[in-house]
Amino acid sequence: MSSSHPDTTYVRRPELNAVEMDGELVMMGQEQGEYYGLRDVAASLWKHLEAPKSLEELVILVSAEYDVTPETCRDDIVAFLDDLVGRELVTVS
Repeated sequence: MSSSHPDTTYVRRPELNAVEMDGELVMMGQEQGEYYGLRDVAASLWKHLEAPKSLEELVILVSAEYDVTPETCRDDIVAFLDDLVGRELVTVS
């Protein structure tokens, strides 16, 4: 189930630290005991989520940064956010 209502804001959990290694952001979910590697658009989204952002704000940022239309990237961003929320790496409000 998607949590991407227009008024929903997303923010990464502040206790999660990511380090850059070989062009990839790498972090560990302490509770999950799993490592996560983020590249390209995913790494960019993670950086943007340092402060609370709405889905629309993220779509605008990514579409401008990667020169794609908002329609082109919206579904992928929703899927990525839903995955992060499901893994408890991002919180919603």
